[in-house]
Amino acid sequence: MKDGGLVRGPLLNAFLFQVFNTSSFYLVMGLPMMLYFKKLGASATVLGVLACLAALLNIFQIPAARFVEKVGYRNFVLRGWTSRSVLIAGLVLVAALPLPIDNFSRQALMLFLLFLFNTIRGISLSGYLPWISAIVPEPVRGRFLALDQAASQAALLLTVALTAWFLSQTDEPASFGVLFGASLLLAGASLLYLRKIPDAPTQSSTSPEEVPWKAMLGHPPFRQLIIFHAVMMLAMAGGGLFFVPFARDQFQCSDSMFMVLHLMWGTVFVLTSLRAGRWLDRMGSRPVLSLSAVILAIHWLGWGAVAAHLLPFTWGTFVLQQATAGVGLALYSSAHLRLLMGIVPAMGRSHFFALFSVAGSLTAGLSPLGWGLLTDTL
Repeated sequence: MKDGGLVRGPLLNAFLFQVFNTSSFYLVMGLPMMLYFKKLGASATVLGVLACLAALLNIFQIPAARFVEKVGYRNFVLRGWTSRSVLIAGLVLVAALPLPIDNFSRQALMLFLLFLFNTIRGISLSGYLPWISAIVPEPVRGRFLALDQAASQAALLLTVALTAWFLSQTDEPASFGVLFGASLLLAGASLLYLRKIPDAPTQSSTSPEEVPWKAMLGHPPFRQLIIFHAVMMLAMAGGGLFFVPFARDQFQCSDSMFMVLHLMWGTVFVLTSLRAGRWLDRMGSRPVLSLSAVILAIHWLGWGAVAAHLLPFTWGTFVLQQATAGVGLALYSSAHLRLLMGIVPAMGRSHFFALFSVAGSLTAGLSPLGWGLLTDTL
């Protein structure tokens, strides 16, 4: 199947769902929500809770996985995504309406709604990857995943740029209600395309026996991949944590410079993803995964060289570092998911995906705390 065939019919709906869903999620769980809480005078502790909320509440995929095959992939995901989209309307009301409540109460209401939003998201996510894995043919999974990543990242870049422009025009906390309202509209659009994705047959089990989590971790290919993924998440979290204060303190990077850096690596990510799919389907997941690890290691060594003043902090260094970040992350994002889809058996698919996702999310959510404590002791 050529790439043109991937962007027609049912799989086109999956791409469009990802585009609108990515933009919607960024507006309510990305930088705009952080800035809104800062406008309300939120403490560093509250901001920290907000930052790790999505990753930590992914743990609900574990108990939810046992119901996915019973309900059906499509119905399970649709119900969850509809519920979480409705909750965005509550965020809009709290932010936009001139209610006679103080900022602390607004923070509490928003945190409560975001807790519910991310809990439902975590539950419904347990059905999405098994669903996509079942409907995408194995010979074109690499191309599908790469194009899916490219579409998602392109949508994110456009959303970041438009959000930055909008926030430069206003300074009122209530104006964030407009952004959250846009998120609600985008969530509605994502639901329209989600409904058009065809369902896939499930292999449900009516057995009352407990899920054999220990046996799943004993499956050698799965165990090796989950350990590798956790190590990569640990490294990525540490790299992100060190880079921001390092660049601010040592080289006085401004907020606009961080935006430029994000746009640079994001553009490279999209361009790499557009080519990575064919490499994956031709060479296989493991060689591409190894290549991504090497490129990301070069990226982190590059920042180490800058910190040690072995490399100058110039635009040339910027371009090199953002290029290695974009290429490495693009290859890793597609390759590890393709490999996961290939090694997970059809029976119990949702449990394997849930366990993998939760392990990665917990590592990504908790490791910044560990890295921060380590940094403070040095």
